[in-house]
Amino acid sequence: MPSQRRSTLAIVTASLLLCQPLLAFDAPLSPEAVRDAYFLGQHNDQSTLSFFSQYVKTLRAPDKGPYIAEVEFYTPYTQIVEASRRRTGTYSAQQAELDYRHCHDKLYIRVRIDFTETYGLELYRSAKADKELSATDQPLPDFYRDFRVGLSQRSAQSHEDLSSSEQDASNQEHRIEPLRIILQSSYVQNSNHYPFIPEDLGLFSYAASDGSSYAYSNANRYVYPTGWLVWLVYDATEVASDDATVEVITTDGQHVSVPFDLTSLR
Repeated sequence: MPSQRRSTLAIVTASLLLCQPLLAFDAPLSPEAVRDAYFLGQHNDQSTLSFFSQYVKTLRAPDKGPYIAEVEFYTPYTQIVEASRRRTGTYSAQQAELDYRHCHDKLYIRVRIDFTETYGLELYRSAKADKELSATDQPLPDFYRDFRVGLSQRSAQSHEDLSSSEQDASNQEHRIEPLRIILQSSYVQNSNHYPFIPEDLGLFSYAASDGSSYAYSNANRYVYPTGWLVWLVYDATEVASDDATVEVITTDGQHVSVPFDLTSLR
């Protein structure tokens, strides 16, 4: 092979290797990645919607019990896209960079749990949906009693330095502890990208486990929660660009595992 051709091939190969990390989940983000996310959000068109669709997975309903309906990832990159999309025409790339640098890298995961005919729904249809119904056969839904939700990944340690027994252990999924779990009432059951607005998480969230937060409350007394939005908050730097699994375990025997390939997401 001529030397000039070899040099050209080496340059192209090196360029491809340098570009690869930009196509996977990463934290912290480079200035170039922040700028890319900003412009994607400013487009606010079909390409933006297609981008978000990669981060949402809709699940099949069970025969009975609560419906683990949807799981969505919000990486630092997608959070910038969302912030830019919501402020099209009034937001600059420089401001996006400043906003990102002022915030710690967080990974948010949203799990939507819908009430069904066999879990929770009838309690909120009644005009007397309050604690008095605890005397019925069906208890008030309690997230902390009925569910366990988490994120897990395989060990990040290299297999080359492990013994066979250690390799077997490393092949197991390891649970990553969230920094925080935020619980919100949900009033819709349609599946799609759910806009990420961090301010809403602090303003409308609750995390009580004594049942007091589950009594319906609405001014017109006719709109009732249809389920929960569960937000898991993680330090993004503790999550590897690798396969990840969101798991939901219920007390009625459901074990829902939702895989995500973070090497294909940004």
